[in-house]
Amino acid sequence: MRLNFFRARRRISILALIMLMTAPLPARAHQAKEKEPNGEPAQASALPLNQEIQGFVNEEDDEDWYALTIPAPGLDILVIEVSGVSGIDFDLTFYDAKNPDDELVEMDVNEEGGGEKIVRMKQRPGKYLIKVSGDESNPNEAYTLRAGKPTKPPASSAEVAQALRKALDFLVSKQKPEGNFDEDHIGKSGLALMAILSGKCTGKDYSKNIRAGLSFLESEFDADPLYEGGPKAAWSRRRGFMYSHAIATLTVIEALVELKDTKLKGMAEEALQVIIKAQNTEHKPKELDGPMAKDHMGYGGWRYDPDDTDSDLSVTGWQILALRAAKNTGFEVPDWSFDLAARYVRSLYAPEDGSFEYRTPDDVGDSCARAGMGALSLQLCGYPDDPCVKPALRFMQDHAPTWNFEEPGDGYPFYYWYYGTRAMLIAGGDDWRIWKEWTCRMLVDNQNSDGSWDAAQDEESVGTIYSTALGAMILGFCCGHWPAYMPKRAEPASLRVVFEKEAVQETARNVELILDASNSMWGQIGGEAKIAIARRVLGQIIEGLPETMNVGLRVYGHRYGLNDPKACTDTELLVPIRPVEKARLIDTVNKIQLKGKTPLVHSVLEAIKDFAAMPNGSIILVTDGIESCGGDIKSIGPAVKGSGLEIKVHIVGFDITAAAERQELETIARSTEGTYIDARDAASLLSALRQTLQAEFVVLDAKGKEVARGAVGGPPVELRPGDYTLRVLLPPQPMELKITLREAESLVVPIK
Repeated sequence: MRLNFFRARRRISILALIMLMTAPLPARAHQAKEKEPNGEPAQASALPLNQEIQGFVNEEDDEDWYALTIPAPGLDILVIEVSGVSGIDFDLTFYDAKNPDDELVEMDVNEEGGGEKIVRMKQRPGKYLIKVSGDESNPNEAYTLRAGKPTKPPASSAEVAQALRKALDFLVSKQKPEGNFDEDHIGKSGLALMAILSGKCTGKDYSKNIRAGLSFLESEFDADPLYEGGPKAAWSRRRGFMYSHAIATLTVIEALVELKDTKLKGMAEEALQVIIKAQNTEHKPKELDGPMAKDHMGYGGWRYDPDDTDSDLSVTGWQILALRAAKNTGFEVPDWSFDLAARYVRSLYAPEDGSFEYRTPDDVGDSCARAGMGALSLQLCGYPDDPCVKPALRFMQDHAPTWNFEEPGDGYPFYYWYYGTRAMLIAGGDDWRIWKEWTCRMLVDNQNSDGSWDAAQDEESVGTIYSTALGAMILGFCCGHWPAYMPKRAEPASLRVVFEKEAVQETARNVELILDASNSMWGQIGGEAKIAIARRVLGQIIEGLPETMNVGLRVYGHRYGLNDPKACTDTELLVPIRPVEKARLIDTVNKIQLKGKTPLVHSVLEAIKDFAAMPNGSIILVTDGIESCGGDIKSIGPAVKGSGLEIKVHIVGFDITAAAERQELETIARSTEGTYIDARDAASLLSALRQTLQAEFVVLDAKGKEVARGAVGGPPVELRPGDYTLRVLLPPQPMELKITLREAESLVVPIK
């Protein structure tokens, strides 16, 4: 069933727009705006990017307007989120200020007391308007509005693998002794099996569960011909036959490829013939109410039953998946089957929004899931550059996945994410990178403790096996799984950059880490304390340090409170500079407490003394604030010079937002010929520390765009075959060289 949502839209005049974009910065507690006589907003408050602002819903149908500026080059991911307030059913709307007559996105999916979130990918720079409205009033409880980048970094490969393992463990815990995962739903059992087949990166052996599931599918294979002399009707004659049939067929083919089990070929061949014969074309046999006239509205597609003479996009999509998997693995599938299926899918394209309709053509598709179905179907039919594909990808990027609903659409979030993920993966490039980073993070963060994901909206009737199987398969793509139905791709090459032995000796150095443990490190970034982020990132960095390095650890602000007279001399060398002791360093960092002030200058001066028996070295200071004890920052440079040692002070400013503070830290670093690096979140902190502790390299494509980054001496990075520029970030100037990577090549580049 298709649901249609119609919402009244308020129009904004050009005069009101000018007033909106020139409004002053609001007070912390944002009040309802005065209105023009026609009911339009008289002003809007500037909403700083990546910052929070608060407001109140003072009356029923109150509207608060905000102006947001996104600087060039734009954002990979824009998240706009208003927190929930008791008694209020929020409506969150996003407008382009240049064309304010029509909303870009309106979000009203959560009920009273809940907030709303809009997520957009590849958001262009420019000026925008945000409207927050509520259907009731609550002048006593403030909402919080934020618009900006995601507050968490992308999920790491370890996080994805762990979440996938938990999901597969949940699925196998629900497997019946007969091998199925649901009492009487072959399609759901097929989805669960395909999810398990996608789990190679978990490192866990699920072969027994796969074999049991395949035995169940084989036991349900219907030996009666679909019609006299025709192919066997595999897997259920109930309503929705073609759904389960296609999923089971696809599962058997995927298992055939993964297990290299040729005994599955016969069953797969019979099942494929059902799909080919049931397609609504002139080739359809009369026993299935064929042949089909070319001017028939359902021509080229499939519907629920083999003898149906109409078609729909969802059932058609599954048949295309099964046929493409078969074609890619050597089965005979006529080319006309793909061409005519593509013709049917194309007929459902909705040109006004870039989505697709379900059964009958229309100008507006209004569905995220169908945008994914249409794009993927055309890609797999052999038309990845079809004019309908890019607008569908754009539609999904403009209405990116948000937990746990599909909007706009009919209420099938997991179905949307599953189709969208595969379409973006085939599109590749930034389309895939950005989608992967956001969607896999979302699934990792919202997984239940038992490994499942809750079905929502209309998918609640299908159940948790369904939602968990689709979620697991999405994570499988994030882990690098490439199913049989996906287009053949070149085997990726790997690149590793290492120092030659002589260079290793030259780069072996003495390092002292200084960690800010002042009270301000309790501050939060994206809901996580800065000290927790620092501990986690430092642990990753320490684990990757070369054994040739001598490393010490000094901490300040960790012993005495703010009012203690000793707070301004509170610095301590917890681990002396010596051959790196990774376990000890990590354990020490994790036990540090936060208490006092920031005696930054005193700590650096003491650290210089720690190098007394060494000819040179680096001090690497991680701080979220400037000197707070009156220390003279100009004293550090002369102290280094007077020591007679070659010591540089590198500073990583963690969440430093004020320009004056940044300038002070840059001054300290420059006075020792060191560097200052900004870090705003966990990912940038990790990169900053790598730049100071490990030589980094970046890989640039022919257009000069960064496509990979790694550490010299670290693990390899994967790249597509091609020509690249390798830039090794060595002081004082980066070093560049041209490289060529061939398919499946493992290239090691030694640095002298």
